[in-house]
Amino acid sequence: MRIGRLITVYSVLGVIILAFSASMIFSFNNLRKYEQLARNELTDTTWILAQAEVELIRFLYVLDLYMYAEPPVVSKEDVIEHMEIFWSRLPLFLEGREGRRLARIGDAQETARRALETLARLEPVLTGLDRSDVGEYQAARAELHGLLAPLKRTLIDARQWQDAADNIRTERLDRIYAELIIASIGILVSSACLALMLLHEIRLAHRAQSAEKRALLQLSEAIESFSDAFSLFDKDDRLVMCNQRFREMYASVDELLKPGVKFETLIRARIEKGHVPEAVGREEEWIQMRMRRHRNPSDDFEILQRDGCWFRISERRTKDGGCVCIWTDITAMKQRQQDLAEQQRRADSANRAKTDFLLTMSHELRTPLNAIMGFSEVMKQEMRGPLGSSQYVEYANDIYQSARHLLAVINNLLDISRIEAGRMELDEHAVAIGEEVEKALRLLEDEASAVDVSLVRAVDKDLPLLLGDPHKIQQIVINLAGNAIRYMQGGGRVVISAFRDGEGGIVLCVEDDGQGMSEEDVQRVISPFVRLSNPLVRQQDGTGLGLPLVKALVELHGGKFELTSTPGEGTVAVAHFPCERVLGDGPAMAGGGLAGPH
Repeated sequence: MRIGRLITVYSVLGVIILAFSASMIFSFNNLRKYEQLARNELTDTTWILAQAEVELIRFLYVLDLYMYAEPPVVSKEDVIEHMEIFWSRLPLFLEGREGRRLARIGDAQETARRALETLARLEPVLTGLDRSDVGEYQAARAELHGLLAPLKRTLIDARQWQDAADNIRTERLDRIYAELIIASIGILVSSACLALMLLHEIRLAHRAQSAEKRALLQLSEAIESFSDAFSLFDKDDRLVMCNQRFREMYASVDELLKPGVKFETLIRARIEKGHVPEAVGREEEWIQMRMRRHRNPSDDFEILQRDGCWFRISERRTKDGGCVCIWTDITAMKQRQQDLAEQQRRADSANRAKTDFLLTMSHELRTPLNAIMGFSEVMKQEMRGPLGSSQYVEYANDIYQSARHLLAVINNLLDISRIEAGRMELDEHAVAIGEEVEKALRLLEDEASAVDVSLVRAVDKDLPLLLGDPHKIQQIVINLAGNAIRYMQGGGRVVISAFRDGEGGIVLCVEDDGQGMSEEDVQRVISPFVRLSNPLVRQQDGTGLGLPLVKALVELHGGKFELTSTPGEGTVAVAHFPCERVLGDGPAMAGGGLAGPH
């Protein structure tokens, strides 16, 4: 056993010595090749210079033929072609490996730059040159001919530099040959050490192989523990490995599920057994689509099995071109989605029923309310004679005011219901915003005066007309300004402004200096039937429909409603009307702009 090991060691050592000896021979041979290659590279550099000179001579020759040959034997395109050929040689002087060599040779790069500048300057002249333009031709030819002498000098310098470089390189190669001989002796001495290292590496390799086997075993156990189906295919689409969950999914084609089977074979077998409902009737088309997804995986996709189970398939390419496939059972998630969709459908149905009910009830309530308001108006004015007591008159007035308030609530409710049902239509006209603002504020002046609130108009004088519903715009102003007045603590002011925005639309803004709201409350008050719980709000009548109705009316005009507020500083309500509804750019406010407190 020991002798066998020694034989193996000596055999390895002999192989190492032979290998290093062969490597030394190859090294000597490669050095000679390197020397020849270096000479060829220097020759190539010189050839670039010589070729540039030849192309310049050809260019001048073709230019002369173009100007003087009778009949003409070359065209202007030939002249331009030879100019471009010469031009294409010049960047080699400045770029790449040849450019770096030529940078050390005389004025080679300076000559190339001067030639490029000359060509760039003469290109328009040569492009438009005609046979009759003798003066321009002679001037251009003189400049081009002036490039020949620098090129020839550079070529001479390059050849001298090449000879010097050959001498230097020969000296260096001789020195390298000597160093290689010395190194070969060192290689023979170190071969024994390398043999020992080789034995050590063999032992390490055995240990690494054992560790790799253990790691592969652990990986296999981890893959088997996946709740998802896992499979790995190589770059040729052959099965490498899969876990038990994957084998359970492909149990119907278990006889094919072996390493080396093609992915397409498995797909076709499953479709033949009817496991993919969506492929029925278009089997070949479905297979081609599935193969395209498999070869170029991107996003995950979902698939329905015959047993009703849904799977999300995730495929990713490995670095060596293989493909990892993971099938995740999402049947429970799909069922939840269906349940949520059904709940949403029921909620939508209930919401439509609510809207229809509100529309019907709003119409039914308005009729008796109109009668109550009419008769209470008759009673409070005592049109049919005295009621007998002043207190009865007050009662009649209370009945009238309550009915009026209830009618306003019903009207708002009816408008909200119509908008939700898609039945609200605009009675569109060319509207002067300033006039509608003024009409709305006249209705609020008494209410504002009663609580010592000043109304400030700040409407631009040159606002154009707006295509909209004048009554709905008045309603927007009344609701916004009325809210601001109603919830002031006494004193203060409300500013109503209108102006053009940066996109060409019209902005209607109502700003107050009241107590303001928190950001959370701002989000709540634009929802229907929401009222804040602070004492100031509870003191006022309301149903929480004003701001939602404003938002709906603005959006019905194709606009956008924004509400911002800061506690203790006030609230700003802004209605943006889009530029598509602006009619022209001229002023459209009768009586000019209105500004100042009223």
